[in-house]
This record gives sequence, C-alpha cells and structure tokens, in this order.
Amino acid sequence: MEQRLYEGLRNRSRARLVSLAQMPADITALIQLVSLILAALALVMGAYLLIIGRRPWRGEQDEGVAPRVRLLGLSYILVFGSAMIQIVLQPTGLEGESLGGLMVLGGVIVIIVVAVWFAYYR
Repeated sequence: MEQRLYEGLRNRSRARLVSLAQMPADITALIQLVSLILAALALVMGAYLLIIGRRPWRGEQDEGVAPRVRLLGLSYILVFGSAMIQIVLQPTGLEGESLGGLMVLGGVIVIIVVAVWFAYYR
C-alpha cells in the first residue's frame, strides 16, 4: 500500500514539471549565445578588476587599489567563468557540481566583501 502511494505521488509530481524539450532549437541556441556574450563581458570586467583594479573615472590619481576590488574581480571570474563553461560544455554529474561550487564560492566572496564594507563604512 505504501509503495503504491509513493508511486502515485512521484508520478503526480512529474506531471507538474515543465519540460524545455518543446522549445525550438534555434531559440535555445539564441538564448545560449546571448548568455555566453554577457558572461564573456562580465569575465573581461572581472579580469580588469583583478589585474588593473583602477577605476577609470578616477583619472590619473596614483591611489592604491582596495583589496575588495580585487576580490570582486576574482568573484566575477569564478562565477561567470563557470557559467561560460556550463553553457558551452553542459557538464553533468561531478563536473557540474564542481562548477556550481565555484559559482557559489564567487557568490560567497561577494557577500562577504559587501558585508564587511557595510560594517566598516556604516
């Protein structure tokens, strides 16, 4: 009896899921291409923040780069680099979980940097 109840619940929950298989391939490819371009722009911005770290609107002021700027650059590279790899390769299993872990690590870096910044400048 319990096994039948479980099978019924499992089948009912499957019926409610939305399938992306019905989406035309050209629309999916277009969405992936746009996502890839945006992730590439963010990856370039992250590399700029990590390597150069200066804000262009400050002019030629010879001011040291704050460590939070470099950390944000690193988090950009982690999150959007992982996103680009997932869009292109579409890994499954352990590889997909590892890339997800890198994305989470980048997000945690952002949260910590912002929290410390708010705590310090408040």
